[in-house]
Amino acid sequence: MKLLIEDYPYPAERVRGLLGDIHPHESAGICRISSVGYCYNPSIQDCVFILPKVILDFNEDATKETVFRRFSPIDIIDIGRTPDGIQLTDKERAFIYNLSTWIYRAISEFTRLDNEKPEAKRSHIVSRHSFSPVSLNGTDADATLIDIILSLIKFANENRDFIMFSIKNIHSGYNRINWNRTISRKTAYIHEDIPHHVKTVNRKKQIDLDDELLVIFHSILNHLQVAYGFPIKTGIGYELIKGPKFETYLNGFGRARLQQIRHRYFSDKALHLWHLCYCFFARTEQIASHPGESEHLTVSDFDIVFETMVDELLSDKSVPAPLLAQRDGKKIDHIYPYRSLISNSDIYHIGDSKYYKIGGSVHGNSEYKQYTYVRNVIQFNLNLWQRYGDKAPGHGALHYLDTLTDGYDVTPNFFISSEINSDYDHTVHGIKPHKAHDNRSSFVNKHFDNRLFDRDINFLYILALFVSPDVNRRHDFQEEMRQCFRTHAIKLLNDNYEFYRVNIPPSEFKGFISCNFRELTGKIYSYGNTLVMALEKNKDESETIKTHHSQLLDKFILE
Repeated sequence: MKLLIEDYPYPAERVRGLLGDIHPHESAGICRISSVGYCYNPSIQDCVFILPKVILDFNEDATKETVFRRFSPIDIIDIGRTPDGIQLTDKERAFIYNLSTWIYRAISEFTRLDNEKPEAKRSHIVSRHSFSPVSLNGTDADATLIDIILSLIKFANENRDFIMFSIKNIHSGYNRINWNRTISRKTAYIHEDIPHHVKTVNRKKQIDLDDELLVIFHSILNHLQVAYGFPIKTGIGYELIKGPKFETYLNGFGRARLQQIRHRYFSDKALHLWHLCYCFFARTEQIASHPGESEHLTVSDFDIVFETMVDELLSDKSVPAPLLAQRDGKKIDHIYPYRSLISNSDIYHIGDSKYYKIGGSVHGNSEYKQYTYVRNVIQFNLNLWQRYGDKAPGHGALHYLDTLTDGYDVTPNFFISSEINSDYDHTVHGIKPHKAHDNRSSFVNKHFDNRLFDRDINFLYILALFVSPDVNRRHDFQEEMRQCFRTHAIKLLNDNYEFYRVNIPPSEFKGFISCNFRELTGKIYSYGNTLVMALEKNKDESETIKTHHSQLLDKFILE
């Protein structure tokens, strides 16, 4: 298996020809591959995976981009035959294979989702080429070789009990004596009129009978392990088909032999296994007959794929369309209604996906675009309330504006970027605050000083979950992430503001607000029977207000 990394500056002579009929741009002897995905190149008889740039980190002195903080991407182009002194651990090697297949499956899932959209709304970033149709399950009309390989590996991993049960049944009676053959072929000696056989004939197993399909299947797995390096266990106790003999299977005999033995199998799993093996030989035979073409599935802008993965796992599909595609031409990456930081009602949470190399940071236009998103969302809601009145919630409106105090509920928004943790662990989400370019992990945007309620404030796990069919895991992730972002936003508020409950009866809210409006505008917000005051820390004005209203203020905890 060959391994390339998106946007890495490779010496052109090291990668030239690896991608078959895909020709990446070369300049001054340097070649950068701008796409991510998979390619099978018949001329080198190998799979090539182009991984996202997020896999890159830096060596210990931060002078060179590396993989696993110690390997140059150039040295692991061929991870099966690395230079002397370059040795990946079993854990690192397994990570590379898993990540490669996950990336491929993520692109396949993205392609499916993209194709479900109307033609005018498709991204048109996918490049796909395969040979004549080979169907895996009746719906995949153009399954690639890697589709078939992954299906074979999946079958091996998920059907170990079926395989061992089949072998046990086939071999039952293997050591029993075949008396018909013993009597007809071996000489007996007579003792006291009773014949005795010193040598007996046992029932013998014939590889080319009932378990021939299992032998072919495990021979394919062995070939995938040897030829491409996929970490697969193939030990079943049979002599596998290898070397020149297996080459004849690849060149047409395998498909022909499977057609001959098709009538032996009736169970659903046996038929499924037969079909997978048949597809493998059919596809390899087709590829061999087109040596000048490559089979590939790539995307030219993986940031769109990353955004789609996060959106599928995090966002709410019932959000009104004008909130996603805003009237000023801006498009929000992720938005969903979730519990307000202050009140008991829902408020829209807004997210923006950033696909950076490790160490990349959010700044400049990205920050200000977030502010614009929030402004547009607030205005959209205000328009609905003005147009529909009390019926506005039925049109997707949420309670942003408190008409009693003229305060706006806080609108949390966040950036989410991709990162691979140091343990290469795909079982934890790894969401955590990240320092920005100016060493800030969070920031507050406000229109006026000390007025919180005036307007607004400001990857392996996701990849594995995106390609997982487990709906419950997706739902659990969504709830955990939404709560996680809310918790971080509350921490940001508590770090910058002190919150108090104004301890007066609801019947006195209106009078209190009218008498103190000039002093407290943008600092108070009401919901239900609660009137909340937020005072920015380390402000003389805040101390004056606390002194003025000290008898009415009780500490208010955001939770």
